Amino acid sequence: MINFRSIISLLHIIFAILTSFTMSSSSKQPIYNLRRYQPSDKQGIKDLFTANIVEEWGTRYHNGKYIDNAQRYIDSVVNEEDSSDMNNIEATYFVDGGYFYVLTCRYTSDDNGEECKVVGTCGLQRISDTEAELRRVCISKDHRSKGWGSKMVKLLMDRVKTHEEMANVNKVVVSTIEHSIDGIDFYKTKHGFVDTIDKETGQPKTVKAHGTPINEVFMECKIDR
Repeated sequence: MINFRSIISLLHIIFAILTSFTMSSSSKQPIYNLRRYQPSDKQGIKDLFTANIVEEWGTRYHNGKYIDNAQRYIDSVVNEEDSSDMNNIEATYFVDGGYFYVLTCRYTSDDNGEECKVVGTCGLQRISDTEAELRRVCISKDHRSKGWGSKMVKLLMDRVKTHEEMANVNKVVVSTIEHSIDGIDFYKTKHGFVDTIDKETGQPKTVKAHGTPINEVFMECKIDR
């Protein structure tokens, strides 16, 4: 004999579980904001950079073999007040048509509604009359594969093509580490970059990164207007 009371009780339990799951999922929806750099972003940018380097050199590649080299690199970028671009973002990037994007994220459950943290960066620096460089292209691990990296790169590449101060720029360059296969593919496949060729060797240009045997690889993209 079917016990309808037990079935109804079971349905109530299932409904409560599903409702709880739905509320839990919907209460933590990320809200992103892509905008111009602000001075208050500086520490968040440094934290993101540090986490990214530690991940690449410590947990993701080489089993942390070169983490001491990476730490020295982090220290030079984060702590060197005079020479580091991260301590001089306005003077480094916002000249001659350059720019620096910051991606922030907060969640709908945040009571104060404030942006919780910096989760992405992308800078464009003018390095000569005819060249600009993409720098500090970084997305936090938990916020990747959502298209934000591509969006920032595209916005900056479009800026090179359209901004009047960038009229003489005919090439954009970028560099990354050889073990970042996904990063290399990102620039080449999605944004049309190719290997920079060393004029002396006729081979793709590389240099040893941060005192390690690991190569830093260089790529470039010609600007067509």
